[in-house]
Amino acid sequence: MKKLTEAQKRRIKTDRLIDRLFLFSGILFFGFVSWVAFNNYYGYDIRKNLLLARFENKEVKGQQICMYRNKLNVGSSIPVIIDGDTYYVCCPMCADKLKLNYQDSQFAVDKYSHNSVKKSNAFIVLDKKSNGKVSYFESGENFNHFK
Repeated sequence: MKKLTEAQKRRIKTDRLIDRLFLFSGILFFGFVSWVAFNNYYGYDIRKNLLLARFENKEVKGQQICMYRNKLNVGSSIPVIIDGDTYYVCCPMCADKLKLNYQDSQFAVDKYSHNSVKKSNAFIVLDKKSNGKVSYFESGENFNHFK
């Protein structure tokens, strides 16, 4: 067997180091891409479920919901003022729909008294296990009687 020279030994060590660096960079790159993909795919659902759990069966402010779709809003709300009342929606499309269907969309039915309630003045509660749907009540007392 032929003995390796010092230059050949240094070259082998350098090649091994470069191979390890490429392997380590590949692992880091794969981990980063996986993290970004997971965050983009599941991040919204995770934030939404945490938000739903925080507000479940509690009063929700009007600014935190879309009054057109009657759902809890994960993002920021857009105020829409109609006839002096402020309604909140999630997007410009819902704002346009609310303005067009104002007579139908301004009221909701109280689940306890079954009276019609103006959404802008209602006591709003996130329904338990409703995937973000809210209910409107005339007062906190009606909600307490309902639950």
